[in-house]
Amino acid sequence: NVNITMGYPLSHTPLYSLLNALCSLQIDGYRPDSGTYTYETVRPVLNHPYVRRLSPQAERLERDLTAHNRFFPLPSELQADEPLRQLFTPVSGIAATCQYLIEALRLVSTLYRQPESDDEEEEIPTAGQEAHDGNAELYDQLYRESIFKTYTLVNRLYALAQEQAFGRLQPLTFRRLLGRLLSGATIPFHGEPAIGMQVMGVLETRNLDFRNLLMLSVNEGKLPKSEGDASFVPYNLRKAFGMTTIDHKNCVYAYYFYRLLQRAE
Repeated sequence: NVNITMGYPLSHTPLYSLLNALCSLQIDGYRPDSGTYTYETVRPVLNHPYVRRLSPQAERLERDLTAHNRFFPLPSELQADEPLRQLFTPVSGIAATCQYLIEALRLVSTLYRQPESDDEEEEIPTAGQEAHDGNAELYDQLYRESIFKTYTLVNRLYALAQEQAFGRLQPLTFRRLLGRLLSGATIPFHGEPAIGMQVMGVLETRNLDFRNLLMLSVNEGKLPKSEGDASFVPYNLRKAFGMTTIDHKNCVYAYYFYRLLQRAE
């Protein structure tokens, strides 16, 4: 039994790179004046592992575009089957882009449907779904959680896009906002805080006693962390006026360290 209190970064999952590629495709890659996409934004989508699994035509299509030097392919050229038709349909506006990303998430979620749910309606997986035995299924459960977490974030943006003020955002601003939200999101792990091994950060150990401790790194720059406070007030002014400094932070972490060792066997 292992309980991990910190989450797995969403930016380390394949879904993060897919959404970045789709945003670049629709915001940077589509040219309304000529009605074409740019090859440099189409290629990452066709080469993505999820798209390759969803569409058997993706690999052949990417080879044909390269062989014929199609730098500005038309959407009709790219819509070789139903998944590609859904991904390569141009959209405009913040709300339409959010809806486009939600439909792409629903498409990816079909890759992780349980065998017994084949006849059911396609749905976004819910958090905490049980995985089958084996390492592959453990990864599948992690990726299901990533779809669920991403869906909640994009759906929240879609709800905001219905409002007049948010709907007037520039597309590039929306893409940066979405990137910041996704890069800062984490996928929570599910565990029991009273059983088994507890994997946690230093601040989470306050007022807790443990029989056995494993500290993975207490090297300089790790405990405490080397980066200073994000402040425009320099160290000398903070020291002179009695504000907290990096010395105070070192003292706090020293207390946590010796407090942990106090009752450990």
